[in-house]
Amino acid sequence: MRAASLLLVLLAAAPAAAQTRERLPWFAVDVHAASVGLPTAEGWIPVAVIGDTPLAGRGLGLAGGATVYPFKLGIMTLGVGASVSMGKGKGEALTIATGSTTSVTTPVFHTGVLNVMPHISANFGHKLGWSYISAGVGTTRIQASADATDTLPQVVLPDTWNSALNFGGGARWFMKPRLGFGFDVRFVKLGSRSGTVEIPAAKRTQMVTFSAGITIQ
Repeated sequence: MRAASLLLVLLAAAPAAAQTRERLPWFAVDVHAASVGLPTAEGWIPVAVIGDTPLAGRGLGLAGGATVYPFKLGIMTLGVGASVSMGKGKGEALTIATGSTTSVTTPVFHTGVLNVMPHISANFGHKLGWSYISAGVGTTRIQASADATDTLPQVVLPDTWNSALNFGGGARWFMKPRLGFGFDVRFVKLGSRSGTVEIPAAKRTQMVTFSAGITIQ
């Protein structure tokens, strides 16, 4: 909900375009630090989750991308680009009582994500500051494993590339002619996946990545 509210505020800022008629630059490049969403739904992690097993729903990482702005259509400028985000995270082992004198220790889960996200954007603003919304279809690689415990062996899922829809928005501001600051909120939706001998079936799930950093035009 917070991310959705942020996007609404972003769109409300669009009238800033009236401050100047100078068009957006021909291109922009972003290099961001990121809090990357990681999957926790059934099938994207390697073994069944016991009780309140801690799972890594977010991981620290990096994001970056480039966009070109070939056309201005009224107050809107069309953008075509692609971005990449990557992050890793892990949960913690948890000891769960299964009886008055017995307990079980859950495995530590490790998850990594690499999102490759082409997108088309609608941009509103001027050369020194603009907001945007964008969407596209890309691909996401998931890496997942569970450490060995006293009762369970280590489990490592094969790396998988999965088709993913991405959508979101952000803004960029320039304090200097070519150097500025930008942020992005990006939703990545993974569809359900059929299982094989090596890879379990997985339910559809959604991840959210927040990133912020420098922008060059």
